[in-house]
Amino acid sequence: MAAYPGCRSSVTKVAAFRLLGLVLARLTNMSTQAIAVERKLTKYFRGQDLTLGDPYNIAMRITIDSDAARIFETLTRPEYLETWMTLPGNDADCYVVAWKQTGGFRLDHYRRGRRDVTIGGEYRICRRRKMLFTWRMNGDIAGPETLVYIGLHGNFTNTILELHHRGISSAADYAWQQEMWNCSLDRLSRLFQR
Repeated sequence: MAAYPGCRSSVTKVAAFRLLGLVLARLTNMSTQAIAVERKLTKYFRGQDLTLGDPYNIAMRITIDSDAARIFETLTRPEYLETWMTLPGNDADCYVVAWKQTGGFRLDHYRRGRRDVTIGGEYRICRRRKMLFTWRMNGDIAGPETLVYIGLHGNFTNTILELHHRGISSAADYAWQQEMWNCSLDRLSRLFQR
């Protein structure tokens, strides 16, 4: 899965910015739609550790063959979370147990009968088309608290799921989180294939 597949930067706008002497740095590779999304997200990701220019930010977009209401249920109900959440290195001896907590969730990952990772989060926003929640990992893999935004766009037969994960502190954490989200969103998409 690539971030914003199928979208291309507007040559005209990029050329205009270059004529004006403005440097767009890494934004020149993003579509104008992606730039608009990044601007909208600034109200959720404020603070010195959650800047949009941070190299360890994850942005993904995937189209799922279902309506937003069904996808929202799959994203938030523990019995469904267990079916699509996939951590790096999963094999036949691994499984996830999801718990609903007041205002949040907890995911316990077990490998060979031993809990090795716990992921906890609290919802700051939890609506059918927009979720913002904290993400904190403890156990064999631990890291600082980060923020995840998930937006659902579209209706009826196809919904675009947009994910942004900010505040990741290191290249190793970034690689782990990137693989986790890639595998998990791929599995989520396959749940709805017709």
